[in-house]
Amino acid sequence: MTHMASRGRSRSKQSGVSLLEVLIAILILSFGLLGMLGLIINSLKLTSSSNYRTIAAQQAYSMADTLRSNVLILAKFQSPSGAAVANCLKTAGCTQDQMYVTDFSMWTTRLAAMLPAGSGTVCSDATPNDGDPGNWRCDAVALNPTGPFVVKVCWIEGQTWQVTTAVDGTKTSTWECVRTNL
Repeated sequence: MTHMASRGRSRSKQSGVSLLEVLIAILILSFGLLGMLGLIINSLKLTSSSNYRTIAAQQAYSMADTLRSNVLILAKFQSPSGAAVANCLKTAGCTQDQMYVTDFSMWTTRLAAMLPAGSGTVCSDATPNDGDPGNWRCDAVALNPTGPFVVKVCWIEGQTWQVTTAVDGTKTSTWECVRTNL
């Protein structure tokens, strides 16, 4: 009888221990899964940033190749303005100046469609690593006629770590830019 009584008492001391062990194991597993989820989210953010940078580089090289095909147009190509001329894309054709404006207009339209707030310019610039779409900081061709000419493509990355909040509550994002010298 004493053997049976001691056996019953040892079970009562053990009751609930395995449940506590399972709860602790679930807690440790959940922390591990949350850490892995954080890694996956961070990798998706970096993949998006890399994708935008690749698109911007491809578009900058595309415009640079367009300009390299006729080097004499560089002085005229100092960020032309105007809309694309429809005849340039038809057999009727257009003038050389209209073609430059059409190329530039189609290029800026592609930038706006492919990049968040995408924008670009072509200009003469002795210091090509400065400026953004608000102020490209290009040199006047008359002041620097021999270049170097540069293609600048910028976009807003828009990630949370790049957004700054001013005292008045307005939020601004950092411009990311790719520059290609001609």
